[in-house]
Amino acid sequence: MSNRTIDFAGHKMILHPSGSIFWPDQATLIVGDLHFEKASWFHSSGQFLPPYDSSETLKKLETVMSEFFPRRLILLGDVFHDNDAWHRMAQTDQEHLAKLLKDTETIYINGNHDRKVTLPSQFSGLMYTLSGVTFRHMMDTNEQSPEISAHFHPMAIVKYRGTRIRRACFVHKKNRILLPAFGALTGGLNVNDPALKTFRDLGTQLYLLGSEAIFNIPREFAEK
Repeated sequence: MSNRTIDFAGHKMILHPSGSIFWPDQATLIVGDLHFEKASWFHSSGQFLPPYDSSETLKKLETVMSEFFPRRLILLGDVFHDNDAWHRMAQTDQEHLAKLLKDTETIYINGNHDRKVTLPSQFSGLMYTLSGVTFRHMMDTNEQSPEISAHFHPMAIVKYRGTRIRRACFVHKKNRILLPAFGALTGGLNVNDPALKTFRDLGTQLYLLGSEAIFNIPREFAEK
């Protein structure tokens, strides 16, 4: 597995191909948009999807945690696809999640999908600050201090050897990082979408997720 280390606001951050970030100095793993129980939500509305997204996302989270052994886990919102998702979650998945969080300080930032959800005995709120870095689900475009957020599920399309390739990606500019979605059943928003116009500055970098590595391109190389 080939990670990518970047400097963010004077801090060393490790970008992982899973779409997570590890902050070594704080022994902190940062993850956004897991969307547990998205498939069961679609099923309740009459659209059948294989009901394995939560277990697949949990396996992915366990793999990353086993690589970094974080003391702290920051969940950047939309951990659950809706406010009732925990109650639809299979007991085995509930137990798996509880096991992963048992010995880890967990910061649960509420998103727009799961604003009313809290996990037992864990911090929850709309914003969290650690060593001068602010964590939110959705970025505040007026924020001047370093900020890490999620919500938009960024992806980019690039042309390589005549083929257009679509990949989820990190978006990085001075004092701001946007994480890709971590969940197994999540879509993506093109980085050229007007909603992400704040990242059109010259010098913004994209870090595309490969199966085993991170690939860096300048923002202006991404296609619509």
